[in-house]
Amino acid sequence: MVATGARVRALAALLTEAGWTQVRPPRLPRLADLPAAQHDRIRSLYEILDGTPAQFDRIRPGGWDLAFITPEDPHRLLHVELDEEQHFNRYRARMLDATEELGLPWTPAYQSYSRDREARLLPGWGTGQRWTNPSAARFFGEASPPGDFTGVGAPRWRQRAFYDAVKDTLTSRSLARISVHDSHDADNTVETLLRRPEPSAARALQSLITSRVHDA
Repeated sequence: MVATGARVRALAALLTEAGWTQVRPPRLPRLADLPAAQHDRIRSLYEILDGTPAQFDRIRPGGWDLAFITPEDPHRLLHVELDEEQHFNRYRARMLDATEELGLPWTPAYQSYSRDREARLLPGWGTGQRWTNPSAARFFGEASPPGDFTGVGAPRWRQRAFYDAVKDTLTSRSLARISVHDSHDADNTVETLLRRPEPSAARALQSLITSRVHDA
């Protein structure tokens, strides 16, 4: 399996090879700079995951994974997020349900992955810093024992799901999400295309990304 981070680099290389121009992603807007309605929407997502109210103004989502200019639309900056296996669990399902009215094209597949693949995460992502860390606990509370979803459960899993939803909610952006679980055909997932690229891998990934673009 390709390591986290290496997958993103592999995806960038394949898309560049196929003619897309990679550019430096812009910074995400600060919470204080967002319109009031968008600010309130993000707060509501935070509350759905039982975020600590006093810490809300300190949220700091990570940056975009990738950004490209495509020959098909040279005037649009396309943000591309590659969601790896740790992004799919009960907390992501709750965020997808809460943003369903946005009509995000990845929602149906992602809801399925989030509900069906959580158990596979526990051996690798159910302990230590992958289950909780000081930052996540500050926002979402002290963790339950590893692998125990009663009470708070996994603060780090909650934090990741929330930050993904923040990006989905932002406006004035073009965004496409693909997952390592997405299937290209009966024999290949995105994971296998990134791990063992075939001659047609770049075009296949471009086609999938194009089908997942959401303009807001």
